[in-house]
Amino acid sequence: MILGRSFEDMCAQMYYRGKMFGFVHLYNGQEAVSTGFIKLLTKSDSVVSTYCDHVHALSKGVSARAVMSELFGKVTGCCRGQGGSMHMFSKEHNILGGFAFIGEGIPVATGAAFTSKYKREVLKQDCDTVAFFGDGTCNNGQFYECLNMAALYK
Repeated sequence: MILGRSFEDMCAQMYYRGKMFGFVHLYNGQEAVSTGFIKLLTKSDSVVSTYCDHVHALSKGVSARAVMSELFGKVTGCCRGQGGSMHMFSKEHNILGGFAFIGEGIPVATGAAFTSKYKREVLKQDCDTVAFFGDGTCNNGQFYECLNMAALYK
């Protein structure tokens, strides 16, 4: 949690100084949520995020250097500098992306959860999926559609 807060504070400083391009969506004050959930996960578990995804990536094990490099648009970033603040992805750490539009990651998370179910039942591998989104997302049609599918496929 401390790393996440320090990281976000530094992001804010760099953004306000004009050192980062595009938008930077901070997660200040919410670090306990992602840290608590993600620290319970294993390496094989998947995380789907929103546009406030820096701390999610850090909590899942992506190095602070790789996340900060991504924010500065450098090729050493976790997405080679092409994702920026809102689109963290790491195949190695099972971060399936941060998504800029409200509710956009929920269908991805539903598919990842179905994959987790398949791996658990057929391949006997233990893995889970966690999706992070805000309460405003619950007003989105994709949220209800994915709840329907999740219930249908158990």
